[in-house]
Amino acid sequence: MVDLRENKIKVIKDIFISLMIIAKRHFAQRLQPHSLTHAQFITLVALSAHQEPCTMSDLTFATLQDAPTMTGIVDRLIKINLVERTRSEIDRRVVLVQPSMEGMALVKKIEEEFLQDALVGFLTLTNEDLERIEQLLMCLMRTYSQRHLPLEDSNLEETIEKFKVFSSDPIAYAKLLNGKDDDYGENEELNP
Repeated sequence: MVDLRENKIKVIKDIFISLMIIAKRHFAQRLQPHSLTHAQFITLVALSAHQEPCTMSDLTFATLQDAPTMTGIVDRLIKINLVERTRSEIDRRVVLVQPSMEGMALVKKIEEEFLQDALVGFLTLTNEDLERIEQLLMCLMRTYSQRHLPLEDSNLEETIEKFKVFSSDPIAYAKLLNGKDDDYGENEELNP
């Protein structure tokens, strides 16, 4: 006989995976009119949020890409004038990237479209419904964080707070995880 708890956990896991698939598909459809892929948009968002040039390795880590893939993404974004690439004045071997003015404007426009779409999508929910959903999502965040994020001294709440940095600035979060205080740490990969 299947344990009731085990069955409930399976249902929750399946719903969670289904929501991720639906969200990814919806995300791709919303980006299509702007001729951007999911990876290109995430890269552009990360650069725009950081608000200063960053290294390719920090960008690669923050966006969960590998170096060759990130180089291709950045090359395509440069080609359509959404990103600019320069060299560090401190160490000419270090490649820096940042969004162009057009790139930042596009991110702002798309994020506003996503917000308006979400407002319409959640229109039928009451404030109490929204509060319950937020509480349940935070519960899921804690559950998954305990299992999958690096916990320093087993401080779950501190880890979750650090992860909130990811939402506002993925590159700063990557530096936080890597223990980098400066822009071009000694462990920095060099990108010719």
